[in-house]
Amino acid sequence: MPANIHQPAANSPAEWYYSLPPITRLYGTVCVAATVLSLLGLLNPMQLYLSWPLVFGKLQIWRILTCFIFLGKPSFAFLLRLLWIVQYGSQLEKVTFQFSTADFVYMLLFGMAALLGASLVLPVAFLGPSLIFMMTYVWSRNFPTGSVSIMGMVSLQAFYLPFAMLALSLVMGGDWISDLLGILAGHLYYFLKELHPAAGGGRYLETPTFLKRWILQTGIGNVNVREVPMSHPSDARFRAFSGRGRRLDN
Repeated sequence: MPANIHQPAANSPAEWYYSLPPITRLYGTVCVAATVLSLLGLLNPMQLYLSWPLVFGKLQIWRILTCFIFLGKPSFAFLLRLLWIVQYGSQLEKVTFQFSTADFVYMLLFGMAALLGASLVLPVAFLGPSLIFMMTYVWSRNFPTGSVSIMGMVSLQAFYLPFAMLALSLVMGGDWISDLLGILAGHLYYFLKELHPAAGGGRYLETPTFLKRWILQTGIGNVNVREVPMSHPSDARFRAFSGRGRRLDN
């Protein structure tokens, strides 16, 4: 259900791929790779799903991360989730977080933590679909008046997209629990990040300085260097030559 969003023209698939912002591109690539490797028999999905008894009892710590990268076998739902990563994740990273890739990464980390916490109460094997739904919810709050089309049949404002898709999952017998968890995690993030501070409350979701410094030093995405205090003389080099951030896309 693509929204009416301008995308820059690409002369080849490779150019289109590298035109995606780095974090969105990385997450989408890892999800596709996990599915391809599972189809080839090189990766067993049973080693990826979230199981707290295995995490705590067998110390299979990797499951708290791998449960976010497997989106299932190739299907319409799989393609739809990839579309959401590319469509909504890209616009969030390029526009809403255009000068602060660290804030975008922190949003994803917060969503992962919230979903992992929810899975202690409501067990879900794979949390990737919920994370993508959470990302879509945050997108719908940042672009509430955008126009989206559901399967080319129904047009509605972006603000209502998450609830429309949740209702569709309920009617069609889809994975509505994952969708609901994504909405809850997304609303919790948006409430703490935007609504609560706007109402005069405290700011509880400020991106940690160490994450901003790491993004700055690795050169991933964009960082407002004025927000990253120097704690070592070598940091001056990063400030001096990092240049000004620039808008990647409208």
